[in-house]
This record gives sequence, C-alpha cells and structure tokens, in this order.
Amino acid sequence: MTYGVIVGERGDPARWRSERRWLPRGPGTAYRRLQTVSHLLRRDREAVTRFLASSDYPLSRWQRVRLLRSFGQITNAIRGYHTLTEMLTVADLVLRLAGRPDLTLVEAGAGAGASTAKLSLVARAAGARLHVFDTFRGIPDNREQHHMLDGTPVRFVKGAFRGRLGAVKRRVREHGVIEVCTFHKGLLEDTLPRFASPVDVALIDVDLLESTRTCVRELYPRLRPGGALVSQDGHLRATHDLLSDDAFWRDEVGRDRPVIEGLGRDKLIVIPGPRGA
Repeated sequence: MTYGVIVGERGDPARWRSERRWLPRGPGTAYRRLQTVSHLLRRDREAVTRFLASSDYPLSRWQRVRLLRSFGQITNAIRGYHTLTEMLTVADLVLRLAGRPDLTLVEAGAGAGASTAKLSLVARAAGARLHVFDTFRGIPDNREQHHMLDGTPVRFVKGAFRGRLGAVKRRVREHGVIEVCTFHKGLLEDTLPRFASPVDVALIDVDLLESTRTCVRELYPRLRPGGALVSQDGHLRATHDLLSDDAFWRDEVGRDRPVIEGLGRDKLIVIPGPRGA
C-alpha cells in the first residue's frame, strides 16, 4: 500500500504498518538496493538491452551506462512510482528528438521527485527544458472512486504522493540537474492553461480522472510533430474510458482520437502526437 492510496483488501493501514515494521522497504534500505539490481537483471532487462543497443540517439555506450547507474541511485534514494522500463520508454522518446530547437519536456505529477530527477538527466542529455507541474501538496481533495482494469477498487486520498516543492527541488539538485527545470506549483487546471510553450514529450502521472482530462486537453494540442503524451495511469478503468471516448477528443481536445497502442492493457500508454517533419 502507498500512503493515501486505498487498493482493495490491501488498503488496511494496520496491515501496511505491520509489513513495514518487519521488512523495511523504503529508500536507503538493503531491500530497495537488492530489488533495484533484481529488476535491472530480470523485469527490466529487455528495456535496458534496447536502450543500450539503440542507434537512434547521440549517447555513447558509456553515457548510457552512466545514465542507468544514476537512475538506479535515484531509485534507491527517493521513493518513486514507476519502473525502469517505464522511465526508459520516456527517455527513448525524448532522446530521439535530441538537438531539436527549444526541445520541451513536461512532467505532470512529480510525487517525491524521483521521476523528476531522472527526467532532468534525460533533458540535459537531449538539450531539453523540463517543466514540472504539481500541487506539491499531494493529490487534491476529490470524491473520485476508481477501479483498476481487473476490477479492483482503488481510491486516491487527499495528500497522497505528496512531495513538498522545497524537498523535490533539493532531491533534484542532489541527484539530477536542477538547472534544466522550471517548476509550476498549483492545481493543474490553473497552471497548465497558462503554459504557452509547444511540447515535445509530456509524462503525466496524476491518477485522478479530472486531472488526466485537464492534462490531455491542455497538452495534446501543443504537441509538435514526432512528439508524444505518455500516461502512467493506463491501469485505471477511468483513464481507459476517457481516452477511448471519441466525444472527449472531438469536443474537448479538438482532435481526432489517435490510435493508442496498449490502451486497456498496459499501465504506461504512449499517445502519439501528429506526424510530420
């Protein structure tokens, strides 16, 4: 259980506290370090192999190994809610556009800053600017009731995934590249409409349906050719229903519904932007 997220029968706080007491699993623990190595060699091995072998971006083999090592160090130091495979998927999308003038990367939903630190390293390697949008107070107050794709109920409580702005900046400064980051604090429905820049790659991990709606509505029309919007909330039924709704795309986004591979199957879904040079 993640604090502030109630998932099925594992939403029992007493059980969660008991598990943490007997086997500490958080940042800095031996368990976390062992799991990082295990995932690298097993669960994420295919994605790591593709990343090291790709000829589509201007990083040497040694630079890629260093980036992977930094990702592992960040995973060990900061609580995160993504896999290495998911982060390498985003890195691949960004690095393929390396050198594009005014390359812009957006993150909506920073949590404690693990993904932000990793994305800042990718942004530096690609020559991009990273814009980070979050309340920096956790999930906003809401009454949304969610289900995963398999029917398991889940609820996101106010304050879940909270990372204070000062703490996130400190972690990015220690483990990433603070110089490439611009932080936008506030509710997404207030901050995103004021963001006027074209976007190349956007990663959204916001959980709530209304937050996802805001992100897609505000960011997708700004995608430049070859870009993509990536959601980490594909495991939620509400996300699936929203992104497969022709009326939402037509009436709110103002675009035809794109073909979204993995929708209804994968947690991480890539929504391709317009084609073109």
